[in-house]
Amino acid sequence: MRPASVVIALLCLALPGVVHAQEAQAAPEHRGFWVGFGLGGGSNFADFAEGARAGVGGYLRLGGTISPKFLIGGEISGWGRDQNGATFTESGMTAVALFYPAGRGLFLKGGAGFAGWSSSADAGSTTSTTTAGGFAGTVGVGYDLRIGSNLYLTPNLDFMYHTMESESSVFAGISSGQVLMFTLGLTWH
Repeated sequence: MRPASVVIALLCLALPGVVHAQEAQAAPEHRGFWVGFGLGGGSNFADFAEGARAGVGGYLRLGGTISPKFLIGGEISGWGRDQNGATFTESGMTAVALFYPAGRGLFLKGGAGFAGWSSSADAGSTTSTTTAGGFAGTVGVGYDLRIGSNLYLTPNLDFMYHTMESESSVFAGISSGQVLMFTLGLTWH
Protein backbone atom coordinates (compact mmCIF):
# COMPACT_ATOMS: atom_id res chain seq x y z
CA MET A 1 0.00 0.00 0.00
CA ARG A 2 1.34 3.40 -0.93
CA PRO A 3 1.88 6.05 1.80
CA ALA A 4 -0.74 8.35 0.25
CA SER A 5 -3.35 5.58 0.45
CA VAL A 6 -2.53 4.98 4.12
CA VAL A 7 -2.94 8.70 4.90
CA ILE A 8 -6.29 8.85 3.05
CA ALA A 9 -7.54 5.73 4.84
CA LEU A 10 -6.55 7.17 8.25
CA LEU A 11 -8.26 10.48 7.46
CA CYS A 12 -11.45 8.67 6.45
CA LEU A 13 -11.41 6.74 9.73
CA ALA A 14 -10.66 9.82 11.86
CA LEU A 15 -13.00 12.31 10.14
CA PRO A 16 -16.26 11.16 11.80
CA GLY A 17 -14.66 11.51 15.24
CA VAL A 18 -13.38 15.00 14.44
CA VAL A 19 -16.80 16.10 13.17
CA HIS A 20 -18.50 14.70 16.27
CA ALA A 21 -15.99 16.53 18.54
CA GLN A 22 -16.61 19.78 16.64
CA GLU A 23 -20.38 19.39 17.07
CA ALA A 24 -19.95 18.71 20.79
CA GLN A 25 -17.84 21.86 21.16
CA ALA A 26 -20.52 23.93 19.42
CA ALA A 27 -23.18 22.86 21.93
CA PRO A 28 -23.72 25.12 24.97
CA GLU A 29 -21.43 24.03 27.80
CA HIS A 30 -23.13 25.80 30.68
CA ARG A 31 -26.22 24.37 32.30
CA GLY A 32 -27.46 23.80 35.82
CA PHE A 33 -25.34 24.05 38.95
CA TRP A 34 -21.64 24.93 38.79
CA VAL A 35 -18.80 25.16 41.34
CA GLY A 36 -15.17 26.22 41.14
CA PHE A 37 -12.15 26.94 43.28
CA GLY A 38 -8.69 28.28 42.64
CA LEU A 39 -5.39 29.22 44.21
CA GLY A 40 -2.76 31.75 43.23
CA GLY A 41 -1.13 34.96 44.25
CA GLY A 42 -1.37 38.68 43.95
CA SER A 43 -0.47 42.07 45.26
CA ASN A 44 -2.21 44.56 47.53
CA PHE A 45 -1.98 48.22 46.59
CA ALA A 46 -3.44 49.73 49.81
CA ASP A 47 -0.72 52.35 50.02
CA PHE A 48 0.67 53.28 46.61
CA ALA A 49 3.53 55.20 48.24
CA GLU A 50 4.89 52.00 49.79
CA GLY A 51 4.39 49.94 46.62
CA ALA A 52 2.72 46.60 46.08
CA ARG A 53 2.79 43.85 48.68
CA ALA A 54 2.81 40.29 47.35
CA GLY A 55 0.80 37.52 48.97
CA VAL A 56 -1.19 34.34 48.31
CA GLY A 57 -4.89 34.10 47.53
CA GLY A 58 -7.74 31.93 46.41
CA TYR A 59 -11.46 31.67 45.82
CA LEU A 60 -14.48 29.37 46.10
CA ARG A 61 -17.29 30.17 43.65
CA LEU A 62 -20.64 28.43 43.04
CA GLY A 63 -24.02 29.16 41.53
CA GLY A 64 -26.48 28.44 38.77
CA THR A 65 -26.82 28.96 35.05
CA ILE A 66 -29.30 31.52 33.70
CA SER A 67 -28.32 30.92 30.06
CA PRO A 68 -25.23 29.53 28.27
CA LYS A 69 -23.85 33.10 28.31
CA PHE A 70 -24.88 34.21 31.81
CA LEU A 71 -24.12 32.59 35.19
CA ILE A 72 -24.85 33.97 38.66
CA GLY A 73 -23.63 32.86 42.05
CA GLY A 74 -21.63 33.65 45.12
CA GLU A 75 -17.90 33.88 45.70
CA ILE A 76 -15.68 33.82 48.76
CA SER A 77 -12.21 35.17 47.97
CA GLY A 78 -9.21 35.87 50.12
CA TRP A 79 -5.68 37.20 50.02
CA GLY A 80 -3.02 37.30 52.71
CA ARG A 81 0.63 37.96 53.45
CA ASP A 82 3.12 37.72 56.30
CA GLN A 83 5.38 40.65 57.06
CA ASN A 84 7.77 41.08 59.99
CA GLY A 85 5.93 38.52 62.12
CA ALA A 86 2.48 39.93 61.40
CA THR A 87 -0.20 38.39 59.19
CA PHE A 88 -2.52 40.59 57.11
CA THR A 89 -5.57 39.22 55.27
CA GLU A 90 -8.33 40.65 53.10
CA SER A 91 -11.41 38.66 52.19
CA GLY A 92 -14.63 39.20 50.34
CA MET A 93 -18.01 37.51 50.21
CA THR A 94 -19.71 38.71 47.03
CA ALA A 95 -22.63 38.00 44.74
CA VAL A 96 -21.12 37.56 41.26
CA ALA A 97 -22.25 37.42 37.66
CA LEU A 98 -20.20 35.78 34.90
CA PHE A 99 -20.80 36.74 31.28
CA TYR A 100 -19.51 34.55 28.43
CA PRO A 101 -19.68 36.67 25.23
CA ALA A 102 -19.26 33.59 23.00
CA GLY A 103 -21.27 31.25 25.24
CA ARG A 104 -18.13 29.44 26.44
CA GLY A 105 -14.42 29.98 27.02
CA LEU A 106 -13.68 33.62 27.80
CA PHE A 107 -15.75 35.22 30.57
CA LEU A 108 -16.05 38.57 32.32
CA LYS A 109 -16.93 38.70 36.02
CA GLY A 110 -18.33 41.38 38.32
CA GLY A 111 -19.69 41.36 41.83
CA ALA A 112 -20.34 43.21 45.08
CA GLY A 113 -20.74 42.28 48.72
CA PHE A 114 -18.95 42.38 52.06
CA ALA A 115 -15.23 42.71 52.87
CA GLY A 116 -13.25 41.69 55.91
CA TRP A 117 -9.77 42.71 56.99
CA SER A 118 -7.66 41.10 59.67
CA SER A 119 -4.24 41.73 61.21
CA SER A 120 -2.61 39.50 63.79
CA ALA A 121 0.80 39.71 65.43
CA ASP A 122 2.63 37.69 68.04
CA ALA A 123 4.14 39.53 70.99
CA GLY A 124 5.87 36.97 73.17
CA SER A 125 3.28 34.37 74.16
CA THR A 126 0.35 36.63 73.23
CA THR A 127 -1.32 37.03 69.83
CA SER A 128 -3.26 40.20 69.17
CA THR A 129 -5.81 40.28 66.38
CA THR A 130 -7.62 43.26 64.90
CA THR A 131 -10.49 43.00 62.42
CA ALA A 132 -12.57 45.40 60.35
CA GLY A 133 -15.34 45.09 57.78
CA GLY A 134 -16.76 47.02 54.88
CA PHE A 135 -17.69 46.89 51.18
CA ALA A 136 -16.19 44.48 48.62
CA GLY A 137 -16.31 44.86 44.86
CA THR A 138 -14.69 42.62 42.26
CA VAL A 139 -14.18 42.60 38.50
CA GLY A 140 -12.25 40.04 36.53
CA VAL A 141 -11.63 38.07 33.40
CA GLY A 142 -11.04 34.35 32.98
CA TYR A 143 -11.16 31.44 30.60
CA ASP A 144 -12.74 27.98 30.95
CA LEU A 145 -10.47 25.48 29.18
CA ARG A 146 -12.24 22.13 28.88
CA ILE A 147 -10.20 19.21 30.26
CA GLY A 148 -13.08 16.75 30.79
CA SER A 149 -16.74 16.36 29.91
CA ASN A 150 -17.84 18.74 32.73
CA LEU A 151 -14.44 19.81 34.08
CA TYR A 152 -12.57 23.00 33.15
CA LEU A 153 -9.16 24.45 33.98
CA THR A 154 -9.90 28.11 34.77
CA PRO A 155 -7.20 30.80 34.89
CA ASN A 156 -8.55 34.06 36.39
CA LEU A 157 -7.27 37.61 36.73
CA ASP A 158 -9.29 39.52 39.34
CA PHE A 159 -9.22 43.02 40.75
CA MET A 160 -10.75 43.25 44.22
CA TYR A 161 -11.60 46.59 45.84
CA HIS A 162 -12.35 46.69 49.57
CA THR A 163 -13.32 49.64 51.75
CA MET A 164 -13.57 49.52 55.52
CA GLU A 165 -14.63 51.36 58.63
CA SER A 166 -12.19 51.08 61.54
CA GLU A 167 -10.77 53.28 64.28
CA SER A 168 -8.01 50.75 64.96
CA SER A 169 -4.41 52.02 65.02
CA VAL A 170 -3.41 48.92 63.03
CA PHE A 171 -5.53 50.10 60.09
CA ALA A 172 -5.07 53.84 60.73
CA GLY A 173 -4.84 55.72 57.46
CA ILE A 174 -6.08 52.76 55.42
CA SER A 175 -9.61 53.13 54.13
CA SER A 176 -9.41 50.85 51.11
CA GLY A 177 -7.46 47.98 49.67
CA GLN A 178 -6.95 47.04 46.07
CA VAL A 179 -5.78 43.52 45.29
CA LEU A 180 -4.80 42.30 41.85
CA MET A 181 -4.78 38.50 41.94
CA PHE A 182 -4.05 35.72 39.44
CA THR A 183 -5.47 32.28 40.24
CA LEU A 184 -5.59 28.93 38.51
CA GLY A 185 -8.71 26.96 39.31
CA LEU A 186 -10.98 24.05 38.46
CA THR A 187 -14.65 24.51 37.55
CA TRP A 188 -17.37 21.87 37.25
CA HIS A 189 -20.50 22.65 35.17
